[in-house]
Amino acid sequence: MKALIYSHGTRGDLQPYLALAYALNRAGHTATLVGPQMYASFAAAYGVRFEPLTDEGVKTLSRPDFRRILLNSDRPESEIGEYRKAREKIFNEVMPRTYPVMLQQLWDAARDGADIVIHSHHSRQVMHQIAEKLGVPHVLATLYPHFVASRRYPSQMGTFDARPDNLEQHQRAARQPLKPLLVDLISTWREKTLGLPPREGFLDFRHRADGSPAPVLHGFSPHVLETAPDWPAWVHTTGFWSLPRQADWQPSPKLLRFLEDGDQPPVFIGFGSLLGVDPEATGQLVIEAVRRTGVRALIVTGWGGISVADPPKQVRIESDVPYDWLFPRVRAAVHAGGPGTHNTALEAGIPQVSCPFHKDQVMWGNHLHDLGVAPPPVKQRDLTADALAAAVHTALTDADIARNADRLARKVAGENGAENAVRVLEEIQRESHSAPEPTRSS
Repeated sequence: MKALIYSHGTRGDLQPYLALAYALNRAGHTATLVGPQMYASFAAAYGVRFEPLTDEGVKTLSRPDFRRILLNSDRPESEIGEYRKAREKIFNEVMPRTYPVMLQQLWDAARDGADIVIHSHHSRQVMHQIAEKLGVPHVLATLYPHFVASRRYPSQMGTFDARPDNLEQHQRAARQPLKPLLVDLISTWREKTLGLPPREGFLDFRHRADGSPAPVLHGFSPHVLETAPDWPAWVHTTGFWSLPRQADWQPSPKLLRFLEDGDQPPVFIGFGSLLGVDPEATGQLVIEAVRRTGVRALIVTGWGGISVADPPKQVRIESDVPYDWLFPRVRAAVHAGGPGTHNTALEAGIPQVSCPFHKDQVMWGNHLHDLGVAPPPVKQRDLTADALAAAVHTALTDADIARNADRLARKVAGENGAENAVRVLEEIQRESHSAPEPTRSS
């Protein structure tokens, strides 16, 4: 089976899809990962074929004005007027220039054909049209439960004020109409580049061109997010797609000594591949919170969300450490709440503290608290030394949090989400060959 896997965003966004591509290759298939150019070497380290997209969309995430928008993305619509204006300004500046380039690159990546197209929720209104042109099935592969409307998991795509029992409201939010500019660009690309005729519902990624429902892969554990009773049979919850550690990675002697020193292991603190408005100020408050709690801390700077120029002796700074190796060696994990980080912490069975940047991470932070493995999240815009110190203290001293983390770790152990996903994809591809040939655009 030849698989095209499309992903976009930060490294944390892309890594699970690289794990999926790697698992497909190990199962004897041929997977190509399509993502921002900056991750080409990351894919190459795992022997995964890679097709590049422009980096500009990812680089936009580091702009100070865009960071402020992210930090306030969970506010009710009535409170985000100024941020909406800023978002519109960035959209009108960036998208007309970059989106046509990316659309062409998305299709260029499919030049050798495929048997199946797998895509994240980014640009989801586009990827299924590539599958339509190729005449192959497409699968939405997502780390979030909100793209299939259900009463249990209301859509995050629209208002936060939707009533939990109003399924129709959630379905409308999940369909979230595109801006007219994007509709025009995609329509032109469909006609001029793909050579496909106009058809009603051409932006509907939830259905194939023949009207049948498109399968969905959920890359999270059913022990972490229970299967919604009203999800249809074509929704498959497989477990998280974890990427194995690179075989040649070795910790430095200094890192090993730091982890082994002291009466207790250190606390991990890292905010991954998103930047706050002021990384230096964040670094200062993190150091102060460490001082107040009296713990040792290993700070992993990632893309620079935390900047510490002169750490005290109880703090060690690293730029990048594989979390699957590190987390079993620390007391707790303080992070931004991305799926990759919190799933690795769940597997390690350690308490967590979530400090989310944007609304998807806020959702996960609230859910970790509901699972009993973390105190309530401390949003990045509300982050202070007092708030962080209090959250870390709770995570380290609350016996229920420790018990819940250990219990959940035993449940998700050996789940092998990427391998489960491969088996589902194999079945989808087999069914597409055995089903009667649908009427397709040509």
